[in-house]
Amino acid sequence: MSLWFIKNYRMKYTPKELHENVNVSHTSPVRELFLLLGGLLGILIVMYVVLGFAVDLVVMRMPPNIEQHFGSLFSGMFAENDRTEADDCVQQLLDALVEQSSLPGRYVVHIIPSSQANALALPGGHIVVLSGLLNKLKSENELSFILAHELGHFAARDHLKGFGRGLVLTTISAFWAGVDNSLTQFLMRSLMSVEMRFSQRQETAADLYGLDLLKKRYGHIGGATAFFQVLATEEAHGRLAYFFATHPYPQDRVDELRRTIEAKGYPSGEKTALDPRITTIPESSESKSFKDILGF
Repeated sequence: MSLWFIKNYRMKYTPKELHENVNVSHTSPVRELFLLLGGLLGILIVMYVVLGFAVDLVVMRMPPNIEQHFGSLFSGMFAENDRTEADDCVQQLLDALVEQSSLPGRYVVHIIPSSQANALALPGGHIVVLSGLLNKLKSENELSFILAHELGHFAARDHLKGFGRGLVLTTISAFWAGVDNSLTQFLMRSLMSVEMRFSQRQETAADLYGLDLLKKRYGHIGGATAFFQVLATEEAHGRLAYFFATHPYPQDRVDELRRTIEAKGYPSGEKTALDPRITTIPESSESKSFKDILGF
């Protein structure tokens, strides 16, 4: 090829027309947002499951003396000289149930004035009963079932698992503290819904433990479903409201207990009247929750 040809040849440039904007993504922004949220939520759930599983393993292997030391943090809330006849009566029922169980250690009941109806198991063998609950009961058997239910939480160490998982949630929340506040709230609510479902399974397991222990104590299961039936008739929000609650829907608990009673062939029987010293407890006008009582 000659030098003249190379110097004089000029290639004609023809610009190519662009039919689309290369700076615009083909993916929908909404889709990308959902993928981002889904990924973040997936990471949080994996973190929660792994850390929660680790907490459960540690709790189930925790020596009793360490649990008792942990429980001493709550002992100062309950003064022994403030105990009433009602406390002693309920304590006798609790002691009789513990004798029928294989649980180690000592368990102490504490009655707290409140218009709310609830009970709670705390580390160190403490069982807190709100007086509003006692005023809804009609028989000793109903109260014994509730106490047996709380002992079920001790048997599974749910009280310690609950504190441990609460610490996990707090840690994860602190980890995401720098993220946009609205996004953090969404992710934490989603994670809490997972925790609530876990808590409801614990409650169901404690119900079934309480049922077995009630049968051992009285020879029958009379009164096992009575309290939950009362709650079911008083419930005005419906089953959907319990989807994000720590406890199952009351009627669902009744149905589960009845299925178990039928499957195991447990007999019903005559219920024992509640001691008047328990039923005459003055109910506080204050609607104290456990958060108010415990201070956290």
